[in-house]
Amino acid sequence: MTTINISIPEKLKTDAEKLIKQGFYASFSDLVRDSIRHVLNVNKYDRWAAEAKEDLKNGKAVVLKNANDIEKYMESIR
Repeated sequence: MTTINISIPEKLKTDAEKLIKQGFYASFSDLVRDSIRHVLNVNKYDRWAAEAKEDLKNGKAVVLKNANDIEKYMESIR
């Protein structure tokens, strides 16, 4: 495992320590790892959304507006 040093504002450190004391995290490192995972996961969905918008703009996406559209689309890919 890699070790890194970071500088953070005092308020952020205090708030993080409260979460640790309340038992939400075992340690500051645990909180940081979980926070990084969360940010990476959220960014993954943002990237997917951006790719979908780009596909729509380039005519590569299909817009399904209602249940009938969904049914027709599902039939077409079976």
